[in-house]
Amino acid sequence: MSTNDQAVRMIVARVLREILATADEADRAVARETWTVGDRLGATLGGKVAGHAQLRKGTTRAVVSDAEAFQAWVERVHPGEIEFISSVRVRPAYQASVLAAAKKLGDAVAAGGEEIPGITVVEGDPTVAVTLADGAVDLVAAAWQSGELWELIGDLLPALEPAPGAELSGDEG
Repeated sequence: MSTNDQAVRMIVARVLREILATADEADRAVARETWTVGDRLGATLGGKVAGHAQLRKGTTRAVVSDAEAFQAWVERVHPGEIEFISSVRVRPAYQASVLAAAKKLGDAVAAGGEEIPGITVVEGDPTVAVTLADGAVDLVAAAWQSGELWELIGDLLPALEPAPGAELSGDEG
């Protein structure tokens, strides 16, 4: 596979991922608005159950929404549950400047050449970034419908086939 083909596959995968994520969130929003907690619906494909969807009760959790009010209450009602903390730390602005300098130099060394203990410069693994151009969704959709993408991504979605009547390169007779 050429590097261009590889890049095209990554673009298409990103478009499909975004299309599917949008569809999934829209379906979940409709379910939250129209179903009743406890509803469990089976989904069938080809006469066979493909799974179930259920609207479950939300998770119960407690959060401190007003720290000052909570602390005042604890001081009044349970004063033994209050703790006093004293700590020492490097000023965050200075730490950030040391880290920025080490990153720029590629090593944690002070201006006089002294190695700075506790600071390590590491090189992360390479990453691939994919950015879509305006209209990418429409371009991918049209290429998919014409069958143009089948040879590149057909194995990603084996249950799908090119549009009826679409001619694939290499399959022409």
